[in-house]
Parts: sequence; structure tokens; C-alpha cells
Amino acid sequence: MALETIDGGGVSKLRDIVRQLGYNKDVDVEFGTVIAPLPDISVKLDNANFELEAEDIVVPEHLAGYKRKVKINGADAEIEFEPVLEPGDRVIVLMFNAGQDYLLFDRWGGIDDGA
Repeated sequence: MALETIDGGGVSKLRDIVRQLGYNKDVDVEFGTVIAPLPDISVKLDNANFELEAEDIVVPEHLAGYKRKVKINGADAEIEFEPVLEPGDRVIVLMFNAGQDYLLFDRWGGIDDGA
């Protein structure tokens, strides 16, 4: 499969690469902005006239916060990872089941903004 030349900014390039290499007619990649943080998260998709609410979105634990049991120098301990999503964060959202289900895949950012 030959790849087409990809023009545009980073978001456009990522979207085009996913469409060319990882296209799945049942899953669409969307980009959005976090409007309200967890637990009552709200996300505004770039290409939609509505906001996704907490009950509409599956948020993976690496974004939602979680606890892990660990051993440090042989002693049991627990580490808590706090939620990382804040208003204004750019996110990658996977839409599937004909737009009925949404998975907040990850934050969109770089080293400069801590993503």
C-alpha cells in the first residue's frame, strides 16, 4: 500500500496517518478539548456541535487515576496516580458503534505541556 503525501499541521497529519494505515470503518478518530475535569468530565469534540458528558465517555485508568500496590525495599506500599485531565487539555477520542460509544484514548500534547 502506497501512502499519500500528508500536508497540514500535527493534528491533520496524525488523523491522515490513522486513516491511511489503521482505517477501520467501525472506528473514527476525533480530537477534542476537555471542558470539565473528572469525575464529571465533559469533552467538546472539534467536529461536533455537542459536548460528551461523563456517562458518554469511557476514560482509561491511566487518565482517570488509579492505585497500585508495590514493594519498596521489600516493604508493601501503595502508589496513587491522580487523574491527569484538566480543562483545556486536548484529547484523542475514538468513536465507535455508529457514534454511540466514545473512548477517550489519550491526551494530545507534548513535552512542553507535560503530556
